Amino acid sequence: MRKNEIIYYKDELNDDFARNKIKTAKLPDDFAYVNKNIFFVFFGFFFYHFFARPLIFIFIKFNYLARLKNRKVLRAVRGKGYFIYGNHTSDLLDAFRPNTLGLIRKNYIAANPDAFSIKGIKTIVAMLGAIPTIDNDFRHHAKLLSAIEYRIKQKSTVTIYPERHIWPYYTGIRPFTCASFHFPVKLDTPVVALTTTYHKRRYLLKWMKKPRVVHYLDGPFYPDSSLSIPAAKQQIRNKVYEAMLKRATAVEQYEYIKYVKTAE
Repeated sequence: MRKNEIIYYKDELNDDFARNKIKTAKLPDDFAYVNKNIFFVFFGFFFYHFFARPLIFIFIKFNYLARLKNRKVLRAVRGKGYFIYGNHTSDLLDAFRPNTLGLIRKNYIAANPDAFSIKGIKTIVAMLGAIPTIDNDFRHHAKLLSAIEYRIKQKSTVTIYPERHIWPYYTGIRPFTCASFHFPVKLDTPVVALTTTYHKRRYLLKWMKKPRVVHYLDGPFYPDSSLSIPAAKQQIRNKVYEAMLKRATAVEQYEYIKYVKTAE
């Protein structure tokens, strides 16, 4: 992506600008959504906590000058499993940032099967906490729900990007459905909103073209158990959307990439 690039779009729900050129491989029917192999668990623990997480923190801090605001939100969900919902505007940043929110607990992320289609790094992707999602596949959906429930009961966090598709450096909040909010409603689990905003670099850093990043946390939000499941999904979706929209519009963002909607 280049500075001042213009991207034209038609459909905010379905257009995708990831440009990763990955050929998606079919996920095996016997894919282990929760890998309990003793060697995988042992080496995965040390790889995640003592190697990947420190490097991730350094990477996002110095590459994006990333800052996190309103961290106090996390105090209310300390010691609990919960969901993180965010706007989807980067591949690496969106994959990495949630891993830095907690000191002990591991973060898992609902990821497109593309993440498991790159030969040679499938195991690393799994160790980093990626959980593949497949649309319109009941068998995998059941395994996905079971895996997410297992991780929540472990008091881990699960990150979901309801916009589904990546729009790099997009400064708005795209409309999204309530479909992915089935998980917190089903499991009666709190939700935290994570909003990514982009800002122009200042002072001696102006020569660095890409914007710096500020993340905002909001919540926690809780599903209303007195409502029907469809109504509860819509209710929690609206809370998250309104929180993200408020954050995205309350600050002056830097439009590194310009998005223009074309006529239908």
